[in-house]
Amino acid sequence: MSSQEIIDFLNTLDLSVYKHASNIITKYKAKNHSPAQSKALPLIANEYYKFITKNNALIGYSDEIIVKRTELLNNYYDFINSNNYDNVFTSQGKFRPTILEEFMYIIFKDLINEVKDNLNDVDNNLKVGGSRAYTNLFFSGSNFHEFVNSPQIGINQKDQDFAIYRPIDISIGTSNAIRTNLPIVAIENKTYIDKTMLEGAIATAEKIKSGNPYSLFFIVAENYDVDLKIDPIYSKINQIYILRKSKRGGNEIIQPIYSDVVIDLIKEVKYHLTRNWSDVSAKLTNTGKIL
Repeated sequence: MSSQEIIDFLNTLDLSVYKHASNIITKYKAKNHSPAQSKALPLIANEYYKFITKNNALIGYSDEIIVKRTELLNNYYDFINSNNYDNVFTSQGKFRPTILEEFMYIIFKDLINEVKDNLNDVDNNLKVGGSRAYTNLFFSGSNFHEFVNSPQIGINQKDQDFAIYRPIDISIGTSNAIRTNLPIVAIENKTYIDKTMLEGAIATAEKIKSGNPYSLFFIVAENYDVDLKIDPIYSKINQIYILRKSKRGGNEIIQPIYSDVVIDLIKEVKYHLTRNWSDVSAKLTNTGKIL
């Protein structure tokens, strides 16, 4: 296929969830490419086309399917790494980060469709993809009189790289309704995570879970770059998944993405979506443990 035919195909995808496809299209539309970028883009588009068409031909999220999806991801990353394409585009262009953000959608889309069928979600209330996630609500008024007689509500939100969420409308009294997204699972994706990033994610997890204590908050990163003496067990983060099982720059040979880490992530999310969240009576009589 020609480069233009590939771009035309990518435009048929839902670019709100196929983030890396959207990124490639945006770069094609950009003007004033450097010679290195002009040379790289057709090659990247061709390799990505093979990656996405083979992935979309796979159905489901069984262990065997996830192993195959991970193999395809590793092949694509190997192509990017071996040609040093990370350095062809600026970090602000989010070329590499969108690979992992899109992969979250790829591995979860069939699980979400299954859950939606089981819920008979005819109104399409369950959403998936990047979102502005609800964190908390506050009250306001332009002055004391307005605050007493017609208080207004406002909300704070946090951008999430990937989320499974439910849009809701919030209104109290005479205040205008505000639409926001209530996260059920929130994921921050990182190429690597360092101490500063970890501290930021810890603060985000606190906010997300104060807005919905039944939500899960994960970090999914390629590599880890935090001092191993630091233990984030004290935080509200449910889990930190390091897909390459390695420290950044800690090995001369780049470790692959490990499928067993991806499989564990999917199983944790599926369990959360299918288990009972709150049944104090059953917990009391069955285990004697309330939390």
